Amino acid sequence: MPTRRSVLAALPLAAGALAAGSVAWPPGTAAAAPADRPTRGESPIALSTRRARPAPDLPELVLDYPTDVDVRVRYVSRDPDDPSGCSTRGREETVEAEVPAGAATLHLGDARYELLQFHFHTSSEHVLDGHRFPVEQHWVHRGEDGSTLVLGLFLAAGGRRRSAQDRVLERLPEECGEEVEVGGLDLAAALPRDLTTFRYPGSLTTSPYTQGVSWLVLARHRTLATATVTRFRTLFPDGDARDLQPLAGRVVQLRRQ
Repeated sequence: MPTRRSVLAALPLAAGALAAGSVAWPPGTAAAAPADRPTRGESPIALSTRRARPAPDLPELVLDYPTDVDVRVRYVSRDPDDPSGCSTRGREETVEAEVPAGAATLHLGDARYELLQFHFHTSSEHVLDGHRFPVEQHWVHRGEDGSTLVLGLFLAAGGRRRSAQDRVLERLPEECGEEVEVGGLDLAAALPRDLTTFRYPGSLTTSPYTQGVSWLVLARHRTLATATVTRFRTLFPDGDARDLQPLAGRVVQLRRQ
């Protein structure tokens, strides 16, 4: 029987189970990308509130996140040239928190997605209305059909309350060091009350950049303590964010909630 760790390791393959160059967004639909555009459909992208297409008929985002959960935090590398992640800190590396199986779920209509892990990038990978935030958090979910959905959250400095994100990032594991357990996290309070999202078909933002990923990026950001942002950015002095990718004809939808 596969372990949860093996499922996490195979996440790019799960996303790749969808047809190459196609994506199920909204759930149950698909749109093929032309073969002559190898980068079509990749992430991240620049988001624009003005240019996004209003989509009030898309399913409501429903989160069933716990108020008290323990996670295991580790330093990970997806760099094909340095799989150990022990020689240099680059954009293919990050800090990742594994969530216990069944602890948190996301629902879109009849579709159910389980939260596998969340991780962080600096600076933000997506850009919103021309603004790049100091940190972006990605909540990675797996659907019952093996599909991948990522919920993106922008994080800014200046928070006055100690958030779940602060607690995870204040005990950063050493590069190639031991995992760190962080207990009693309130994941339900880690997200904004306004769940308005930009939705578009995209890809993983680390190697192998597998397409077939449904992206929901929250329009409202949350804040971290300034010291937390500084500490994380010090860990990745050159950043660990991928360059923006062309929209290439995709339509970004805005579901207000």
